[in-house]
Amino acid sequence: MTKTARALITYDAVLRTVCSLLGLNVQAVSTLEERRKQAVIAIALALPVTLVFALVNYYQFHFEELAQAEIIVAVLFLLPAFLLLNIERAIRWAESLILWYGIFISSALIVYGGLEGSGVLWVFTYPFLAFFIKGQRLGWLYCLAWVAVCWLAVKLLGNLPHAWHYPDAYVGQMIPALLFYSTMAAAFNLVRARFEEMLHDKVETNTARARAYLDQLQFLAQHDEVTGLPNRNRLNVLLEEAIAQCNPAQEAIVVIDLRLERLFEISNILGERGGDLLMESIARSLQDRYGKIGCLGRLRRDEFGFFYQADLQNTQPCKLAEAVSDISLSYQVDNYPIHIENTIGIALYPQHAQTPAELWLKAEQAMLHGRANKLDISIYNEELNQQFVRRNLLFGQLRHALSTQELSLHFQPQIDLKTGRLVGAEALARWRTGSGQYISPAEFIPVAESSGLIKPFTKWLLSEFFRQTAQWRQAGMNLHFSVNLSARNLADPELISDLRHLLAFHAIPAENIVLEITECSFSDSPDQFMMTVDQLHRMGFRQSIDDFGTGYSSLSYLKDLRVNELKIDQSFVTNLTTEKSCIAIVKSTIQLAHNLGLTVVAEGIESEEVAAFLSHAGCDIGQGYYYSKPLPVDAFFSYASSSTTP
Repeated sequence: MTKTARALITYDAVLRTVCSLLGLNVQAVSTLEERRKQAVIAIALALPVTLVFALVNYYQFHFEELAQAEIIVAVLFLLPAFLLLNIERAIRWAESLILWYGIFISSALIVYGGLEGSGVLWVFTYPFLAFFIKGQRLGWLYCLAWVAVCWLAVKLLGNLPHAWHYPDAYVGQMIPALLFYSTMAAAFNLVRARFEEMLHDKVETNTARARAYLDQLQFLAQHDEVTGLPNRNRLNVLLEEAIAQCNPAQEAIVVIDLRLERLFEISNILGERGGDLLMESIARSLQDRYGKIGCLGRLRRDEFGFFYQADLQNTQPCKLAEAVSDISLSYQVDNYPIHIENTIGIALYPQHAQTPAELWLKAEQAMLHGRANKLDISIYNEELNQQFVRRNLLFGQLRHALSTQELSLHFQPQIDLKTGRLVGAEALARWRTGSGQYISPAEFIPVAESSGLIKPFTKWLLSEFFRQTAQWRQAGMNLHFSVNLSARNLADPELISDLRHLLAFHAIPAENIVLEITECSFSDSPDQFMMTVDQLHRMGFRQSIDDFGTGYSSLSYLKDLRVNELKIDQSFVTNLTTEKSCIAIVKSTIQLAHNLGLTVVAEGIESEEVAAFLSHAGCDIGQGYYYSKPLPVDAFFSYASSSTTP
């Protein structure tokens, strides 16, 4: 490094040190409003003090010229300064007028010896005023100007007839004293300025942080935290804007509710971080697919919303399906291959609804209908919606029915097709509301199975079934009574203990009870259900496979199932005399069952012709309206007592 470079570095360091000591590097942080208030304070203090000085100098010390000069300077400088403070652009001129007022007053006090010579003691307040009004940098300039003006005033005006005469030593010390007080004022103001600067920086930092938090809160109020997509509130606003711009005569708005299947289970496996990564990937895929043609957002954890404008000719079901179905949600997260299935519900503006809230509701209802019926895409339909609403209203009504004994059991006779003798009956649940309305089992049984009501419903069903069966056994009715169990019942770990308790409490032989198990029960978890069936067999229950031929397609489980009978579904029996395929299926089923040593029961017999055919084909037992509809308890007892059969 050369000497010149070192000298420049040293000079720069010294310059920075001097600037720091003098406070020249202090940033002005006062706002215009704060500067205006400071100037007002200065005027409010200076004006009355000047008037008092003038009066004292005039009446007590008879310094008429000085008093007049003080009043003139105050009027010429302070009053205009006060008026200029009301103009934002003129505040700096008002500040300058106040300081020049101070310079002239200080000069006059020194030259004329105001307050009989003690006025010189008051001039030392000027540096504090200068730094207070103009800050650290300009304060130094005004202080140096003040020192120069005061020194020139003494030198040039000190010999005037009315000038105050100071000792030579006093005059020689004036300049150092003025500089000293300027330095003191600068140091005091520097401390104040540093404090204000620090306070300002903290305020700015806190304000910036608060503004960032506010921006974040405002963002999160309208966007999803994980994906950054618009949330439901924001989507409603955007959809409302789209509706306002839509021409219903030529255009429609397609509103889509996309539900991700099994997301909760997958997120639980991946953990919180993996779940967020998966959701971000899904959002990118959907944005890439749909973001260019419409607006995508996240409605809730496992649902996305999307809408776009389309010509009316493109709102046909096939066109809509083509527009939204081409999406694959397959990913690799933490070395796990993930595929997300989805269900889409669609509603249209203005065909289905007029407002954003109603459109999202209709799209969601369509999606829920699609999930219930295992459809990938479902378009809103008013009739289907009414069914959906009724189905969900039935949930509350069914819960009420269980607690108010609106449910009852009916029994449909089962007849030996060879002898025509009554051999048993199937227990069927019936529901008559308090208003007298009958609700079909085809409606309320699926509601119970798809909700948490299946367990209390089954407890009521089995309890009432065993109670009634025990009562008839005591009356001498020795028949086989059957009752249905669903897949949800077989998965209930308490089923075996409940049945064991009912057998013991009512003292009924298990072999007199037939448990009808729907064939589709074996489709979800065949090993578990076969284990349950085996336990029921060891308890002594007779078991029947209900609706045989409509459910689980494989027959491989049949050879290992410890059941006693097969029950042919009525869909085959009803069309038995008109469709050759039904004849072939029924004959094959009867032959298969007999080869396995099983009894065959046919339900849905409604004519003598069908009954005769089944009897000739070797079917063992039949039931249906040809023999009797399901009967209330008292009516069935009368029927069984008379043993009346066709």
